[in-house]
Amino acid sequence: MAVHRGKSKIRFEMTNEDGDKIVLIFEGRISREKLMQVADLMELYGGLSESDRQEHYFEGSKLAKLARVISKYFPVTYFTSREAVEAYISEYREPISLSTTSTYLARLSERGFLERRRFGGVIRYRVIRRQPQIPDEERYTQRFESYDREF
Repeated sequence: MAVHRGKSKIRFEMTNEDGDKIVLIFEGRISREKLMQVADLMELYGGLSESDRQEHYFEGSKLAKLARVISKYFPVTYFTSREAVEAYISEYREPISLSTTSTYLARLSERGFLERRRFGGVIRYRVIRRQPQIPDEERYTQRFESYDREF
């Protein structure tokens, strides 16, 4: 006698800042891996606004893991998507395709996490290190304070 398990069904709804809405209904055998892929999709769709350029990634998603690997293995150097794949596999001992990696690197570049440059026929990426912003008033105040100390 076969036991039939009921289908699982999950509904995701997301509205971005432009008011665009996406509804995704996932029905069938739902595994953790499939849920992480859906989370990656939702994250890729949503993006980050200009005013919210922090690293908001679903914990445990491939995108979050890739961002961590890049920060760890390539903190200041340029790297290719193939090198990112190798670092990811080395770190997590799980596969990630070159096409998925390339898509995620492009998204991270669009979001201001990576700099993207073409060197000949090769696209290379580098982590963008933001300099702390000092308001102009403080910048001038600091300059004059050091000037005053000298005399």
